[in-house]
Amino acid sequence: MIVVAGIDVSKATLDVSVSECLVRRFENSCRGIRSLLKHIDRMYVTRAVCESTGGYERLLVSRLRATAIGVQVAHPLRVRAFARACGYEAKTDPLDAQVLSRYGLVFSESDTHKQEADEEREELQQLLSRRRQLVEQRVQDRSRLDKGISAIVGKSTRRHIRWLDKEIERLNKEYIELLKHSENLCRQADLYRSVPGVGQLTAATLVAYLPELGQRDGKALASLVGLAPWSRDSGKKRGNRSIRGGRSTVRAVLYMAAMSVIKVEGVHRRFYQGLRKRGKVGKVALIAVMRKMLLHLNAVARRRTPWVKQEAWQSTSQTFIPS
Repeated sequence: MIVVAGIDVSKATLDVSVSECLVRRFENSCRGIRSLLKHIDRMYVTRAVCESTGGYERLLVSRLRATAIGVQVAHPLRVRAFARACGYEAKTDPLDAQVLSRYGLVFSESDTHKQEADEEREELQQLLSRRRQLVEQRVQDRSRLDKGISAIVGKSTRRHIRWLDKEIERLNKEYIELLKHSENLCRQADLYRSVPGVGQLTAATLVAYLPELGQRDGKALASLVGLAPWSRDSGKKRGNRSIRGGRSTVRAVLYMAAMSVIKVEGVHRRFYQGLRKRGKVGKVALIAVMRKMLLHLNAVARRRTPWVKQEAWQSTSQTFIPS
């Protein structure tokens, strides 16, 4: 029997509803989570569902993974759409907990990764996220230097850029060291790097943000990353297909990888040029290359063997090209 606990997470509190029943509130702290775990254990809970909140749920999810209870971290937009579909227009913390409990019964995808691997992956995510923040700050500061700022402000900006350079380099070393000390994550990263165009940063990002590689089919992965062309048809109208949603962090590194790989002689360059000759615009052809690379990565992860050059034309020959 499946018993689902819906947990609405906020900065200070955790609202819990088991099987859409009465809601109880706990502190979002170590002490509060211990009490919460005792409560759901008495209720014979088999799965817990919470939303991704940008970090406030991390301690809770970590403690839940240390138990036998399945954990599901749901996307907030999907949960909100589900609530409206069920007729819940109001939004409160107790009501959200009840909605999450029902959501877990309908969409039963538990987190099946090992606790150790998840902790290492989360740490890698945080390092890469911090690195991305600093890179964005550096881009902003460099653009300010071109806007006629005063000499004093210019000196301050250049000092900040030099500090950002050093800090980014330090984070580069730290995420590489983290990969080296994790046998599982290091093995995955090495496999991904065997695919043409995939470097150290791209491989680390795939390891951190796309653990589903090798576990799902190509269409599901393309949808996860946001590389699936969605239809816009109604009656006799046939709209243009376009991509949207998905994991933007993974899509960004695949975009840069595709940009580099189409400049080098190989299967991806020939594939890109063939699409261009058939009249596809550059961006559509580039997205098709990104999807092809994703399918190659999925094949490598599934077989757990490095990419082989001769198999390039044999695998992923049915890559879908958006119109």
